[in-house]
Formats: sequence, structure tokens, C-alpha cells
Amino acid sequence: MKMLFFIFCSILPIWIFADLAKFSAVVLSEDNLMPIEGVQMQANFWENNGWQAWTQAPRVEVDRQITDKNGFCKFRGKTNCGNVCCFVAIPPSGFYAGDSWGTDFKSKNIFGVWQPDNLVVTLRLQRVEHPIPLFVKKATLQNFKNGIGGFDGTNSVVRFDFLKGDWLPPHGSGEVADIAFISTVKITDKERKFRYATRRVEDVLFYDLSTAISMCFKEDALSAFEVEQNAGIKIRKAQERLSSSVIVKNRGMRKIINPKFKNEWNCEYYSNFEESTCYQFRARSKYDDKGDLKEAYYGKIYGDFEIEGDEKKGVTRISFMYYLNPTLLDRNLEWDMKNNLCTDPGSLSEPMP
Repeated sequence: MKMLFFIFCSILPIWIFADLAKFSAVVLSEDNLMPIEGVQMQANFWENNGWQAWTQAPRVEVDRQITDKNGFCKFRGKTNCGNVCCFVAIPPSGFYAGDSWGTDFKSKNIFGVWQPDNLVVTLRLQRVEHPIPLFVKKATLQNFKNGIGGFDGTNSVVRFDFLKGDWLPPHGSGEVADIAFISTVKITDKERKFRYATRRVEDVLFYDLSTAISMCFKEDALSAFEVEQNAGIKIRKAQERLSSSVIVKNRGMRKIINPKFKNEWNCEYYSNFEESTCYQFRARSKYDDKGDLKEAYYGKIYGDFEIEGDEKKGVTRISFMYYLNPTLLDRNLEWDMKNNLCTDPGSLSEPMP
């Protein structure tokens, strides 16, 4: 009897703490690193459903806390896979939410508690500084059936008017070309393949669809920059001196080099699309006789240019979301998230400041 009681007491702590994960978070203001009190935080502790993942969404245990005067709070919850994260549930007044944290614990102690159990993570929030109304638009042009840009079998050209928010004819009523998308399709190889689905021999064309993106006037500028994906605001103010470059986006189909992963067509699709890439631009720039900038409009593009197409139709879709300050020479690009100067903004699924 004593032995059974000893065994039960030995197992009990493990049963109580099994799959427990613990960590703490401190929330600071990015500008002065001072703690922020009263931030409503949330932590998620995920569960791996195993074979039930085919029919059920992953379950999650939620722990909600509020930071104390030191910007500090503690989280705890159960996870059978070690996958946890925390984020700002509701940003405090005067701050953007933005920053978040996550990890995947790999090991446990003898009591079944995920290790390390004393992690303290730091989240930095950006202040709301000078938000203003901006012209914000999701510009999308697509024709999956025939392609766009007057494709002639090799080349196509599409242009866009930032101030009017429309494509130039024949795709829209834009008047001044600010940015151009010049695409070229090149067949890189060809193979005769027997396709089991149709039971016949067909040509498989390997190709590269290359799109050069640039401003239409030499005085203007377009430059890419990498940003933190979790940033509350990715860019507040355009750089005074913007470098200009031609952005080239490639996609296509090529032969599979590794024979272990060959499929029926011995091919793979590729793309250099980078979700984390953003852009700054300066449009309609004019200089005086002394070489000083006297007119220009500044803007930003969140996320990379989305370009789709194939070897037969060329480009079939172009999409990007841009922010434009319609005040001449004003480099402020901090949107107030309330006043959009664009009357036809398109689908802004996840607008950001």
C-alpha cells in the first residue's frame, strides 16, 4: 500500500505539469526603451492534432495578461508540441501594435515542463507620431484568359498613374505614366513528353517571365528596402535622397536538376517574389535651375509586386498596394488609417499605417 502511494505521488507532479510552457514578456517603447504599463497581451499555446489534423483545426490554449508598471507580464499554458507565441492583443493609446514573438520549444525537464522555463522576451512598440490622410490603393490588373499589356508573343508593357490611381489605356483611364512594367517571355528549353493524363505526346516549354519595373521619368526614384515583418509601421517618412533602380521580378518553369524529385513533367516553378520587400518612390520630380528639387510626390509600396503569367499569354496579373502623399514635397507617409483620399481603393484586406 505504501509502495502504491509512493508511486502515485511520484507520478502526480508529472501529470500536473506535463506539457506546461512558461515564459514572460516585457513591453517597451521603441523610441526611449521605457516600459509600457497596461498593455493587453495574449499568448497562444498550440496543440498538434496528429492524424486528426486532416479533419480538425489545431487547438490552442489562450492566456491573456496585462503588463504591470514595469511593462512585465507572465504567461503559462499547455502545449503538446512546444509551439507558443505572444503578441499585443489591443495596442495602448498612442502606440501601434506591431511586434510579436514566437518559438518552438524542443525539450522538457523530468516534470514534463518545456525548457527553458524562464524565458523573458522583449517586445518594442512604435509610437503614433504624425498620422495624416493618404491616398491608399490596391492596384490590380488581371486577365487570366488573354494576358495584359498587349502581349505579342514575347513582350508586353503596362503603365500606371499614381495620382489618378488607374492604369493607362487600354486598361484604364490613367493619364500620366508614373511606373512601367515591361515584361519579356523567353523559352529556355523544350521537351517532348508523354502526358499520362491525356495519353498523348506534348511539348513541354520551359520558360522565364522577366518583368522590369521602373519609374517612367529619369528624375524619379524607386528603391527597395527590407523591413521587419512585425513592425507596427514599416516606414514613416520617405528618405530625402532616394536612389533609383530597375526592379526585376522573375518567374517561370525550369527543369528539375535533382532526379530524386522528378515529376511527370520533370519541371518546377520558381519566382523571386519576396513578401518582406517594400519600396519607396518619388514621382513627377522637377528641379530648378540650381539643381534643387522644387516638385515631387512621395509614396511607399507595402509588400512585393505580385506578378503572374505564363509562356503563352505573358503577364496575366499585376498587383501592388501603394500609399501616396498628394502634398508636394511632403515626405510624411504615416497614414492615419481613417481617411483614405482614394475613392476607389480596391481590396485593402490588411491595411497598415
